[in-house]
Amino acid sequence: MTLPFGLESSRLVKLIRLLALLAVGYVQVRWQWERLDAQEREQAVQHWARRALRVFGVDLEVQGPLSSLGPVLMVSNHLSWLDILVYLGLGPVRFVSKSEVAAWPLVGRYAQACRTLFIERRSRRDVSRMVSLLAQSLAGGDAVMIFPEGTTSLGDAVLPFHANLLQAALQSGAPVQALALSYRLKATQSLTTTPCFVGDQTLVASIWAILGLGPTVAQISCAPQVAPESLGRERRALAHALHDEVARLHSALISRA
Repeated sequence: MTLPFGLESSRLVKLIRLLALLAVGYVQVRWQWERLDAQEREQAVQHWARRALRVFGVDLEVQGPLSSLGPVLMVSNHLSWLDILVYLGLGPVRFVSKSEVAAWPLVGRYAQACRTLFIERRSRRDVSRMVSLLAQSLAGGDAVMIFPEGTTSLGDAVLPFHANLLQAALQSGAPVQALALSYRLKATQSLTTTPCFVGDQTLVASIWAILGLGPTVAQISCAPQVAPESLGRERRALAHALHDEVARLHSALISRA
């Protein structure tokens, strides 16, 4: 489909701004990162994420209690790679990602700068290693975000949760927090699936689609932090309880008129 010239031109301007921002970020993490202390790095990551969200035309709307201070293991439904920018824009948080991402051009370096924890998904042994790393990170006071669905979706429902990584909360005793995320068009307040990164869509195609979407709101709904043992003393019970809470938050978000 051919877009009107004005819309196409606006999208190209956004793309140029995004490429410039990527270049600035690359210079920072490649040559300046070692000179920054931990707090300065966290602030730089949050600032960069918010600038990227502005390029994409995405505003943030938070409902409920949200603190960027750890230790806390945060769990959320997963719609897109854009979710990462949304949560980074809210505060310093570490993510778990598949190991292949570390080798991706540009993206891999950014992910490492954000202290991403990389996991080999096909290896059961690596799952055990990751649980230990997560527990250590939580014990050290970090806020860590995981997407227990294990994949992205169109957001019509919350997929079943994988329980393995939730063992880290039980081992460390860190609180857990359920969050839900949806995207709406600002003009009409209608839900949009354009940001959803699913199927055979490429990352480039996804970026191009979101650049053409127009003003959008990322809505985040947060439940209070709770002790993991209050939801279940075994990881599968904890996974079921957190899934139900994320599903409840998500249902309330998407049912808004």
